[in-house]
Amino acid sequence: MSLKHALLGFINYGPMTGYELKKFFDTSVAHFWNAELSQIYPALKQLEGDGLVEMKVDVQEDRPNRKVYSITATGRRELIDWLATPADREQVREPILIKVFFGSSLSKQDLISVLQNCADETRTAVTYLEHAHQFVDKFVEAIGLQQEALFWQLTIDCGLKVHRAELEWSEDAIQKVKAADDSIFENEQHGYDGVNDVRSAMEALDRVKSLMPGALAGADTYVRSARTPAEQPPTKDRVKVSR
Repeated sequence: MSLKHALLGFINYGPMTGYELKKFFDTSVAHFWNAELSQIYPALKQLEGDGLVEMKVDVQEDRPNRKVYSITATGRRELIDWLATPADREQVREPILIKVFFGSSLSKQDLISVLQNCADETRTAVTYLEHAHQFVDKFVEAIGLQQEALFWQLTIDCGLKVHRAELEWSEDAIQKVKAADDSIFENEQHGYDGVNDVRSAMEALDRVKSLMPGALAGADTYVRSARTPAEQPPTKDRVKVSR
C-alpha cells in the first residue's frame, strides 16, 4: 500500500493538516496500516511538489498557523486510478512463523511460551476489532461521513477474520507442541553432518521439486496464475515480490 495514496484518500474527504491526518490514521485504519508524523509530513511535501495537493496557511492569532492540504483535480484522478487498479499481493513476513519453523532448537516450554504470547496478543486484537464496529458507526455519524460506514466496516471484517484464524492456529499449535515427544526439542544437530549432508539435502529438494512442479512457486507467480489475462495489471505497475 502506498502512503501517498492513503493520504490522498483522507484528504479527498476534506482539507486537513498533517496532525489531523495522523489522527485519522490512528482512529480508522490503524488495524491494517500505520503512519507516523515523521512519514506523513515528507509525503505531503512530495504530494504538493507533484501537484496532487495544494497547501494553504491558515493564520491563527492565538495559536500557531496551520498548514492545510487540499486535493487537486490531478490528485483526485491519481487516487481514483490507483483505487481501480488490482491490488498487488505483498510478501508475508511473520516473525512468529520463523520462530516456529526453527522451533526444534528451543525447549518445549520456551516454544509454548512464544506461542502463548502470540495467542494472547492476537486475542487482544480480536477484542479491539469486535468493539471497532460500534466505534466506526458513532465516528462516521459524528463527522458526517455515514456513507463511508460500509467500506470502513469491511476492513474491520477482514481484520477480525484474519486474527480469529491466527488465534485458532496458535491455540491449536500450543496443543500440538504439548503433545509432541520431548526428544524433538532442544535439537543441536538437526540431522546434518557437514557439507556433504547439506548437499544431499539440496539434491533431495531438487528431486521433490521435479515431482511437484509449481509447489514452491513464488507468491508473484501464484498471483499471476490465479488471475485471468484481463485482470493482469500492466507489467510496469506490478511490484515484484522481493526474496
